Amino acid sequence: MRNRLVLLYFGLAALLFPHPAPAATIEPGGVSWTFYVGAPVFSSPALGADGTIYVGSGYGSLYAVNPDGSLKWPLFIDHMYLESSPAVAPDGTIYIASQGDHYSPGSLHAVHPGGTQKWAYPIGNWSTSSPALGADGTVYVGSSYGVLFAVNPDGTLKWEFETGYEELRSSPAVGRDGTVYVTSFSGEGGEGCLHAVNPNGSLKWEFPVADMMWSSPALGQDGAIYVGCHDGHLYALNPDGSLKWACLTGGPVTSSPALGADGTIYVGSGDGKLYAVNPNGTVKWAFPVPEGFQVNSSPAVGADGAILFSAVLYDVEDMLGRLYALNPDGTEKWFTQTGYAYNMYSSPVIGADGAVYVGADDGNLYAVVSESLGLARSPWPMFRQNEKHWGRLLPLPTTHLPFLGLLLDHAGDIFR
Repeated sequence: MRNRLVLLYFGLAALLFPHPAPAATIEPGGVSWTFYVGAPVFSSPALGADGTIYVGSGYGSLYAVNPDGSLKWPLFIDHMYLESSPAVAPDGTIYIASQGDHYSPGSLHAVHPGGTQKWAYPIGNWSTSSPALGADGTVYVGSSYGVLFAVNPDGTLKWEFETGYEELRSSPAVGRDGTVYVTSFSGEGGEGCLHAVNPNGSLKWEFPVADMMWSSPALGQDGAIYVGCHDGHLYALNPDGSLKWACLTGGPVTSSPALGADGTIYVGSGDGKLYAVNPNGTVKWAFPVPEGFQVNSSPAVGADGAILFSAVLYDVEDMLGRLYALNPDGTEKWFTQTGYAYNMYSSPVIGADGAVYVGADDGNLYAVVSESLGLARSPWPMFRQNEKHWGRLLPLPTTHLPFLGLLLDHAGDIFR
């Protein structure tokens, strides 16, 4: 009963008090609306084929928000934070992982487009991993105790892979051949590892490192795997698991990389910089955010080449978040400031109409105006690969037609 009252309260608040901006023209970087969920938003928003925005909240609910900022529906999942980011399948099913609580274990949840639960498969408590969708509909997700799960679309277990490490906080990435890539590590300050797992759940290869890994892998068109590490490196690996190169930043890399149309790799670092790295592993440029800010979230690259990312100011008296937009040469286009932000892990997603959606610790989902009409024509332009968060390497479209991609969403893997 208490859960229903909580949902009713926040649902009515969202319906009665949406926060749209005035009807006047909004310049790039301006906020068109905010949607209040009542708790920090660590989850990264995903977009449905009809433009619906899906995001998890700190009160354990999954929200569906209309493109105008009004509430479509909420679904209570559990009492703990939903740090996992939703993935939207071609049939409209929404998948998200929960952390679990005293009442129920952490689970992978499948949700109908109308906001009712389809099924839930238990994966253990404290899961922050976001689901990836295989070409055959298999859903891949990690658990906090070092296990990668493969779950069939009907909610039955396909297989589970034990990494041999204590924790798995990252989100899996699926290669074109069905190989699943995921990172894990052994406790604070412990060793980490990138695992390549065959489609049948057997180990293909491993790449161990001497520090923690919870950056989620990004995949290149040639099958290269890009992943960050707490030792400050952005690693590039060949499809056979051999090291291609390692680029050293000035701080721990928990951000997940994104790739531009020209092959540039973008990633944030704990030294307060967003790095642009050439395909050969050399630094192209590094954009410093103001002193005290850190870059924990993952960037998104727009169709116009703009790079969008979140940063957070760690200051006891003044904790604020920012959404930045940079030009391809590393100069600043604009930034917009969010409210209170202790951790800004939510990564932005860019809609075909230029709307940028991102969550913040102040309990709001932000819709920000940009000039980027959709994502870059790149193999991995954002966190979880595309706006639906499939987490799978897809063939590049022959032309950049985001609106056609929405219309032909069920036509296969040709379009995002």
